[in-house]
Amino acid sequence: MLVVENDFQLRNQRAMIVCLCKGVSSRTILDEVRRGNCSVKGIAQACQAGRGCGSCVEQIREMIQSSGSAARAHDDGTVPGR
Repeated sequence: MLVVENDFQLRNQRAMIVCLCKGVSSRTILDEVRRGNCSVKGIAQACQAGRGCGSCVEQIREMIQSSGSAARAHDDGTVPGR
């Protein structure tokens, strides 16, 4: 689980692969959240993360919630691409 308290921490975090199926890093997902993609479905549409086996969906959801985004995770609870 990635817990991020502020943008300073975001800049100093090492990127890790979150979605193994599509090879999407934590940095890519957090960049999408900063652009306003605050749902698992929006992240999946933007960078394909979560569209394979779905094992990373919960981690993506936690990253959205931990990002401090005003919108917080507002996904529909489905696994994108399924």
